Amino acid sequence: MTESLFAAALEWAWALEEPALGRVRLFVHEANARAGAFYRRFGFEPSGQVVPMPTDPSAKELEYVFPRPV
Repeated sequence: MTESLFAAALEWAWALEEPALGRVRLFVHEANARAGAFYRRFGFEPSGQVVPMPTDPSAKELEYVFPRPV
């Protein structure tokens, strides 16, 4: 169920006409390997960008991106 809901959200994102999206991105806590694996299964890739968590600057969030299908 989670996979189909997530796939539907991605389809919706690409269906938007205004503004047209060039990519979908999200951030995953550095210690949440399970979430990272879930997003990689859908084709998200780590961008290499790392940002501090707003609520705890000592913790990091990793950016994952999914480019717009051609």
